[in-house]
Parts: sequence; structure tokens; C-alpha cells
Amino acid sequence: MDDSLTQIDSRVIAELRRLPARGSANLFVKLVGLFQTSSAETLSQLQTALQMSAAGQAAAVCHRLKSIAGTVGAMAFADEVGRIERLCVEGDLARARDLLAGLQAAHPTLLAELARP
Repeated sequence: MDDSLTQIDSRVIAELRRLPARGSANLFVKLVGLFQTSSAETLSQLQTALQMSAAGQAAAVCHRLKSIAGTVGAMAFADEVGRIERLCVEGDLARARDLLAGLQAAHPTLLAELARP
């Protein structure tokens, strides 16, 4: 696993932690919760699209995942998803599948990093 994929931009985290949110949780806690549920599902959708050689669908899924990862400060993860998106657009699905394995391996550690206080 590439440890850099689990690094989080502390500036983004600090800014999100300062923002208020409706209800009891701050905005950061809400966004991390959304990322936890949606990213696992989105990674699964990406794997399925790549297995089906559906390059356009895979690129669209990557675009969504890249956005939500960037929102919570997971910039290296988002950048890697962006690389996969470009590979899908270029039709290099074999390489995209290889990179997906790294994302899947890094995902649990990334979630744990985001959950830290």
C-alpha cells in the first residue's frame, strides 16, 4: 500500500473543523461520515465498472470519488483517483485496475485517519 494515499491535508481539516453545521455535529464530522459511507460504495461501483470494461462509467465514478475525497482533505487519494479517471478516459483499463487495488488497500487506513480527533 502507498502510505501517501492515506495522508490528509491538515489545513483543509482545520478549516472544516472551524465551520459550524446544523445540529450537534460539526461540518467536518458530517462530511467524514458521508465520505465513509459513500466512498466504500463508490469504490465498489468503480471496481464493477472496470470489471465490465465500462470506461465511461468508470471515469464518471472516479470523478465523483475524486470530489468527495478532496472535500475531506484526502488530497493524495483524490489525486490518485484523478489518475484512474484519466486512464479510463484514455482507455487504459488494465492500468486503472492496477491503481484501483492501491486505493482499495489504502481506504481503511484513510478512514481511520479521518476518524482521529
